[in-house]
Amino acid sequence: MYVWLACGLYLMNGMATVAVGSVMPLAVQHLHTTYVFGSDLVLLQFVGYWIGVPLSSLAVRRFGYRWTLVASSALTAIGEAGFAAWPEPAAYLASSLLTGVGMAMMQATVSTSLVEWFPARRAVIMSRTEAAFGLGCVMSPLVASACIAAGVWRAVFTLVAAAAAALAVLSVFTPMAAQSEAEGGPRDAHTDAIHFANRRDRALVLALFMLCVLVYVGVESCVNNFLPAVFIEHFGLPAPTASVTVSIFWSAMVVGRMATGWVARFLPYRPYLVLATVGTLCTSVAMAVSASHIAGYVECALLGLFMSGIYVVTLVFANHAFPELTGLVTRLVTFFAGLGGATLPYAFGWTLAKTGSQWADVALALFAAMLLAVVAWTGWVTKRKSRSRAERVHLAG
Repeated sequence: MYVWLACGLYLMNGMATVAVGSVMPLAVQHLHTTYVFGSDLVLLQFVGYWIGVPLSSLAVRRFGYRWTLVASSALTAIGEAGFAAWPEPAAYLASSLLTGVGMAMMQATVSTSLVEWFPARRAVIMSRTEAAFGLGCVMSPLVASACIAAGVWRAVFTLVAAAAAALAVLSVFTPMAAQSEAEGGPRDAHTDAIHFANRRDRALVLALFMLCVLVYVGVESCVNNFLPAVFIEHFGLPAPTASVTVSIFWSAMVVGRMATGWVARFLPYRPYLVLATVGTLCTSVAMAVSASHIAGYVECALLGLFMSGIYVVTLVFANHAFPELTGLVTRLVTFFAGLGGATLPYAFGWTLAKTGSQWADVALALFAAMLLAVVAWTGWVTKRKSRSRAERVHLAG
């Protein structure tokens, strides 16, 4: 029951994440402002993330998981209702901040609880919630499109607010408890335990995991926010045709995240991440040199498939490396995800504005190369730590 609730919460979180962007042109026109104001809304949402992550930790310690989820859903509902009820610039800024706080609290709380309560099935369980998040990102633009066609574009916020409020009520009644290791269900593939000789080794590995998260979410945010603009510049497509790229990307992400739980039963974390980031780099390079928009659409789908499981597998691998720091690691992952989502897209948008799509494509490929380099470095360090321990045990025996 709790896993179903978690999937519902992530679905709502995905809808809230892209709701503003789905109606951004109409909101900017209605508020008599520019897209600079839109960037302010995005920035404030990430500021809300940075507030919500430590607030989640404090709330869980004080009130427990259940009431933290109720509070986070209620905050998200209030923020989304603010978008719908008060179409004024100041109200939109406040609503964006409040929504960011609520979504961060929810994401940090759910991911921490699932990692703690399903220690042998982390990737399998978390892949379901991430698939639900992706489905929300696909649904929200469709709902927004229907609302725009009906002449009530702000209704998309009302629907997301209603979903958040309903989930707050469901959180009160849903059973919440840790799962026994003896309980059935598919499990993650075995990955050797990692042993650290000193604090310096622990700090290095933790920093590498956080860097992986930062770069990955930065790349994903670049795709979310600028892929249509890149296709317009690169292939000369009209805006409605170019906007399909994000839907293709997220549809592939949903399919890939549903498959991640199955793949994780057979493929350990380390090789999974290496293969996924190699595929991400190859696809981003292909997009940079592609001359056909049809090929570009195919590459969008492939990019979504390759990127679909990187976040969740990095999250569970980091918790596998630091089993005694589950809560801290999960909240750090959420925090650095917000940091990556704010920084890399800013650099990418600046490159696109100043140099055009050609160098923006190169920048995306460079970010993908950076992600592969960090993942490979992390894999090498963690494998060496695992092997060195095994060799010492073998020699001692």
